[in-house]
Amino acid sequence: MRRTVLAALVLAACAVLAWQLVVNAQGRMLLGDFRAFYCGGSMLLHGANPYAAAPLLRCEQIPQPFGLHTARDRVDLPAPFPGYALAVFALLGLLPYPLAAMAWLVLLLACTALACVFTARLIDRPPYVVLTLLAVAFSVAVIPYGELAPVILAALTGGALALRRGARGAFVAALAVIALLPHVALPVFLALFIWNRAARLPVALVCVALAAIDLAIGGPQLALSYFTRVLPNHAASEVGFITQYSMTWLAQGLGAPDRVALAAGNISYLVMIVLGVWLAGIAARKLRDPAFLLLIPPAFAVTFGSFIHYSEITLAFPAGLLLYARTQGAARIMVAASLVLIALPWQSIVTQPALMVAVTGGAIAIAAVVWRGSTQSSLRVGLGAVLFCALCIVFAFYLGPQTAPHTSAAAFDPTLAEASWAAHISDQTSSSGLVWWIPKLPTWIGLVLLALGGAYAVAHKDDVAGVAIEHAPAGP
Repeated sequence: MRRTVLAALVLAACAVLAWQLVVNAQGRMLLGDFRAFYCGGSMLLHGANPYAAAPLLRCEQIPQPFGLHTARDRVDLPAPFPGYALAVFALLGLLPYPLAAMAWLVLLLACTALACVFTARLIDRPPYVVLTLLAVAFSVAVIPYGELAPVILAALTGGALALRRGARGAFVAALAVIALLPHVALPVFLALFIWNRAARLPVALVCVALAAIDLAIGGPQLALSYFTRVLPNHAASEVGFITQYSMTWLAQGLGAPDRVALAAGNISYLVMIVLGVWLAGIAARKLRDPAFLLLIPPAFAVTFGSFIHYSEITLAFPAGLLLYARTQGAARIMVAASLVLIALPWQSIVTQPALMVAVTGGAIAIAAVVWRGSTQSSLRVGLGAVLFCALCIVFAFYLGPQTAPHTSAAAFDPTLAEASWAAHISDQTSSSGLVWWIPKLPTWIGLVLLALGGAYAVAHKDDVAGVAIEHAPAGP
């Protein structure tokens, strides 16, 4: 029976993914974000500045087959990664772009499968449970754009499993991969360093090694410019971008000046990582599972913050699943609701109404897994998904896309790729329309419920399920 269910899920996920790959190819946006990663790595490989506008644009403008992303006139996608991360993509830069894109797509699919297996072992459930949660989100909003989320998700779940079992080598390798996304790695490293004595040396060694690689690749000047020029310019370039889920986007949409909105995003990020690190340590101790040290901090790091896309929000899934497996009562109800709300890319139906079918089907499947086959609960969730999707589509149809130019107050460095990207974004963004606010609400509510469910679980011992899960509190 399980094999039949898994086969059906895989086929359904492949169908949705193939559909979205075709849609992206028709708009010549297939693996668009990977194109920026590849070109940034290629610039590093050839001794050029990977953040500079001119060389990056020349690379991205080279026409590609199969609908692979090609930059528009004078609009280049930035590659806002530190040098050590771009060094990974420099290896792919040794290949012609079509071959590198194919290799990256295969890697993303493999990492998605690994994340399902690792998470299934963490929660002692079959892999199809995890695949059900990931299928629609990854097929619609992650893999077609070549996002990094599947790689980080596999590293987070694999690292959590290694920490629980005391596998030092796998744990260190996972930390190195997680560091590819610095704003996610920071709270994870802090939680491990503060709460797990045995993990302090591995964390310190990984940080030293990555810093050494960063300095060796581009020198101190390039490493410093990443923090002083690239990150501030990149955050400012997407203040009003409609795909943002950040506190910066919220504040700007409510009328705050760009500088205030960016400050609100930065403060929100700092507050959330402090809360995430604190809750991770308490949960690891009270729920007797060190895996929480790797999984809870990312869930808080992608809640509001200064620069958050939906693909990064998918990194909250493992924390939700593990909390669901280890809690009961009110805490479990909150976490279950959060899983259903977070796991679906509601905003995508505004630009692709046909996705309503995939989102509704995903809602029913996720609810069936969460409530263990309860037909009545699943159908109720499905009906709710249909009504909400219909509401979003009606607003989009009658109100239009409601985009308007966003004049940024920031003075962008014209030598950076962010300058042309900010100009492009400013022509199609507006935070004032209900069309863009309403589809984000389920995701925001889900993230808040996940945080509240975790906090409630550690505050009420009666809501901790007595599930025996293999663990090694001492660490690797």
